[in-house]
Amino acid sequence: MKIVSSFILILITCSSKILAFGYHDALTNGTVLGGFSPYTVALGTVRAVGASEPASIFTNPAQLSTHPFSIQLSGSSISWAERVIVSDIDKTLRTLVTFDNGMGAVVYPLGEGITVGAGLAKVGEYGYDGMAFLFDDVYEDSIGVALLVSSGEQIEAMGSFSFVVSDPLSAGISLGMRRVSTESDYQFESFRITLPDSSAFTIRENSEFAWHAGLALNGDLFKSGLSYSSETEDMEDIIAFGGSAYAEHIKKITMGFEAEITSPFDKNQFLGKLFLTMPLTKSLESLVSVSFDDNRIANRAGFGFGMGFSGRVGRYTIGGGILNRFRARRNTNFPGEFANRVDDSYTILNLGVSYLIGN
Repeated sequence: MKIVSSFILILITCSSKILAFGYHDALTNGTVLGGFSPYTVALGTVRAVGASEPASIFTNPAQLSTHPFSIQLSGSSISWAERVIVSDIDKTLRTLVTFDNGMGAVVYPLGEGITVGAGLAKVGEYGYDGMAFLFDDVYEDSIGVALLVSSGEQIEAMGSFSFVVSDPLSAGISLGMRRVSTESDYQFESFRITLPDSSAFTIRENSEFAWHAGLALNGDLFKSGLSYSSETEDMEDIIAFGGSAYAEHIKKITMGFEAEITSPFDKNQFLGKLFLTMPLTKSLESLVSVSFDDNRIANRAGFGFGMGFSGRVGRYTIGGGILNRFRARRNTNFPGEFANRVDDSYTILNLGVSYLIGN
């Protein structure tokens, strides 16, 4: 009874802040969607470095200081898998697939190294669909079954301003709103006469001011960047920095790295990314990346692999990117569900197109 009562109390007081599918750190803020374009997905959800594209409004707006008049649209499917592992033969698998993930943005140069832009993107997912048998003690019979279903999203609407500080250094800032809308439904069916059934249903909506800012150093052979994403009630702040180098003598490839820290000076959750781009023809390039994190929560390393392409056809740039990332944690979304560990994984498949309107 204590387990069920505590869980319902948490649901009512914290609402959707614990209702998310995916990694342990996503349980408080929803599952953060890190890639907004084929390029960023294929390169491991880079934020500070990478290509200059309208999607940079949501990562590092400084990259847009000399970008031509263009528009970009992208959409993605994301699938999650949650494996609750009790033993080698006792496992529970929960999955979820979403298709309503998208981004749209436009940038317009005002001249003299000044560019403005605007965009809309889904940045967080609150979907979850799971069932668990609950226990008072791991060696006792189950006291009941719990069902947890939630849905919702976090949307960013941003306007950006970027400019050349002094060639090759540029700076930029994006200002706007983050809007959260979620619903959650918890049902508990008791197996004991002395323990009553229970349920809880919550709806939550919230909007807050948010911003992104960054610096970019765009040299001929070396590029580097620094970006910051502000903290709101449903999203932690993120700082990212990295660089890339162009090697003309090695098949004209570009090699780069990026370090991302979520909740700096507090949780300090680290994510590292190594990426490579290589031209296949004059108008087609391949993209590949690996990513890793220290995953101190479960004392195991998380790992990811991404790949994709970007091709130019006239004024259009068409791309595709796929990223698979996995991570382990200890506890589950259901207090009273016993597990040795929980393995999370997700796969993002992103397709997008941009159109060059200006010269």
